Amino acid sequence: MTPAPVDHDERRARLTEVLLAVVSEVGLEGASIRAVAARAGVSIGTVQHYFATKDDMLLYAYRHVGQDLGDRAEERANAATSVKGAIREVMLELLPLDARRMAALRVALAFATRAITTPALAEELRKDSLELQDAITEAFAEAGVAEPAREAMLAIAVTSGLAEPLLFGTGTAEEVVAALDAYLDRVF
Repeated sequence: MTPAPVDHDERRARLTEVLLAVVSEVGLEGASIRAVAARAGVSIGTVQHYFATKDDMLLYAYRHVGQDLGDRAEERANAATSVKGAIREVMLELLPLDARRMAALRVALAFATRAITTPALAEELRKDSLELQDAITEAFAEAGVAEPAREAMLAIAVTSGLAEPLLFGTGTAEEVVAALDAYLDRVF
């Protein structure tokens, strides 16, 4: 009997989802190839067929999360009725306001921590950070905001800072969104 054909894209996607769950639950230190294999119910060799190293696995997951976040942020921004609203929607997408965004932020933070000592990962993070900063700079420039590059840097810093109360349970979603809105009201 011939074994059923394997859908490699589907298997890679499944392993990525398992990795994201592991990183979200126990952090990067617990996200080994062995842990992903065990959680997915496959052999270590199966995981290594798709991801030769932990860094390969993490990079793929980071790109997956980044693509999802980018798609959602773009969709939300395009639906906004003003530049201020578009920037607000992008910033909201970056905040861990629900379980999906919380998991994405945990993966991004784990990736960033690993990138500090892994040049290939650092370059990926740098590229994505510059792309985000450029997009927000363009939006501020379009709105006529003074010093749009500086304001974009501040907007990203504000968003990062507002994520902390949600990550550590020292603030509520309502408080964080109100603070974000107060920041944007000062800019616009």
